[in-house]
Amino acid sequence: METRERIKLKFWMAAGELARLGQVIDNFYDDFQNKLDQLSGQIDPETAPLPLVDLLAWERDIERMTGEDDALFRKRVKYALANAKDAGSKAGFARIWQRLGLGEITQTEHFDPVNWDVIRLRMDEGVFGHYVELLNSMIRQYGRTCRRYEFESIALTPLGVRPFNFDCDIYNCKAAL
Repeated sequence: METRERIKLKFWMAAGELARLGQVIDNFYDDFQNKLDQLSGQIDPETAPLPLVDLLAWERDIERMTGEDDALFRKRVKYALANAKDAGSKAGFARIWQRLGLGEITQTEHFDPVNWDVIRLRMDEGVFGHYVELLNSMIRQYGRTCRRYEFESIALTPLGVRPFNFDCDIYNCKAAL
């Protein structure tokens, strides 16, 4: 809270009823400023009550997906303006993805000489499986116009390899049946 300049009365008014009136007005402005600070604190989508977040989402043209968790919805509402500014570029789409905390994304352009307008988005399988509706919404809202998108998921699996010796001489190897 910023401190404002206190009310100072002229020396001939600084006593009696006028001094008390100045204090009453000072207190009134302090209360008014505290209420405004409380209201501005409620507009933050991360801490505001969910009905207010719904109003902010409507204002910022964000629709809630079916089954979307509150944390992701709040992030989408919070970063709506920044995401709209970043829309339409490769680096901007990567920043949008990062802001929402959806992991890594790789974008490949012009990989097909015939269908040059297709962009391939490669992402983690968990994100792809969980947020298909969100992906379609993000493409519709923040994607590049006149471009088509292709999704590709990556499933990382641990692989274990053990080294061992395999020696065989034509004369010393016998096939065991």
